[in-house]
Amino acid sequence: MNRIRHVISTLSGAKGRNLEISRFARDDASRRIPRPGGLGMTASVLWFLLVLPGIGLAAGSRMEKSPWPHPREQGTYQARIAATGQVLWTVEWEATVQEAPGGAQVQIVEQGKGQPPRYKEPILWEKRMRVHLPGGLFLPQSVSGSRWTQGGRLLGRMDVRLDPEKRSIIYRDSDGAEPGQDAQFTWSADALPDEMLFHWARTLPFEELAAGNRAKGCLLLVSPSKRFRIQATVRGREEVVTPAGTFSCYRVELVPQLPGPLKALAPRISLWCRAEAPHHWVRYEGPIGGPGSPRAILELVRFRQGSESGEDSL
Repeated sequence: MNRIRHVISTLSGAKGRNLEISRFARDDASRRIPRPGGLGMTASVLWFLLVLPGIGLAAGSRMEKSPWPHPREQGTYQARIAATGQVLWTVEWEATVQEAPGGAQVQIVEQGKGQPPRYKEPILWEKRMRVHLPGGLFLPQSVSGSRWTQGGRLLGRMDVRLDPEKRSIIYRDSDGAEPGQDAQFTWSADALPDEMLFHWARTLPFEELAAGNRAKGCLLLVSPSKRFRIQATVRGREEVVTPAGTFSCYRVELVPQLPGPLKALAPRISLWCRAEAPHHWVRYEGPIGGPGSPRAILELVRFRQGSESGEDSL
């Protein structure tokens, strides 16, 4: 889910300089291979930050409970312009959990359709994510995705592979038939592809953060050439009404960590996650593009979890 790339790039360009990766992450072992025609947007085509990974919980940190307690989960959300209610896109996802001796494997498949602001016509996209849950840990393994026109013309592909054993992350991003960009850099426990942010929010230690009123951060992988830190603070509990129902939620305030004079331009974003486990996200409010872009509301339309033979709708 590309949730921060467009805004950060726009802010950087406004100051006439690029934000170097080294300002936000260890870059001593980084190797970047630029190629023409970068992807620019990943398969989810979400234009700004929706959820924050690892707030007080790095990718390798332990969780008391599994964020996917059921073998199967399905959901739908919609994005719309806050001021007008115009629907921009719809995404459906399905998560399946397979138990294994070394820890559960979670596969998440998302399929979307609509017209994000960057595009002049409606498009389709799909992404596939894999997460390993060994002994209470949350370890992202891979993200791959593609997007097409409604007529079937390929618009772009992306592929991210994370290998903690080899301490390596490989990020490939292409635009249509062009090769795009490749990058390889050092794996770190707090690194997470932004495409996984949508589902990662449920792993946050909400009660701990709310009690301490502390901000926590992580390293967000947004493209082969950019990694940025973001922070969040839990601002208490609120009741949220969505098409999927009414939920008691934690409200999380998200802030990109920008250097120097750019700090004043960092937008503030709110995400509501259900207070009851498994803490899936319920609502998002914030920008969906660069400075001056309209604010959007993303809301849960449907959520279902359980086994294939007997599902429980929430």
